Amino acid sequence: MLKSIIRGAMLVAASFALGTHGAAAAEDIKPAAAPTQPMTVYDTALAPGWENWSWAKAELSIELGGSPRRPIKVVAGPWEALYLHHAAFSTTGLKRLSFLIQGSVPDREVRVFALTDGKIVGEGKPVKVSNNGWTDVKIPLATLGVEDAVIDGLWLQNASATELPKFFVTDIKLD
Repeated sequence: MLKSIIRGAMLVAASFALGTHGAAAAEDIKPAAAPTQPMTVYDTALAPGWENWSWAKAELSIELGGSPRRPIKVVAGPWEALYLHHAAFSTTGLKRLSFLIQGSVPDREVRVFALTDGKIVGEGKPVKVSNNGWTDVKIPLATLGVEDAVIDGLWLQNASATELPKFFVTDIKLD
């Protein structure tokens, strides 16, 4: 009996020494399985598992002139972004990011990034924002540097030093 108690105490002491007490070892933490079908990020609201971590002013599910769409309204100061976060998951089997975007003034631009471990991947993809109706944007995940990768978020960033007037985003999907 005493040997069992000593052995148990040694295991507890070893776990504290190795920093694994009360938590799974890093190799035991795995990202969620790859989706087998398109993954909705946002349609009229954020899909389950997605969270708004924006540092730009982002208002979700707004009414827009009697339209059935309930987009995200974004007002982005210099370098601010709409940031949609999710627990890490694999993009294996998915090929592109798609969304609708509309601005309130002509000829503006946002830069789209995917994130891994909370850090942007690559240089991002510039996307023109116009006030001439909804623009259907489709960006290959390979362009964002995250095809067959593990990601945990998406940014639509005002990549300039001046404020970007309000713009709207909806129907965000990975497919």
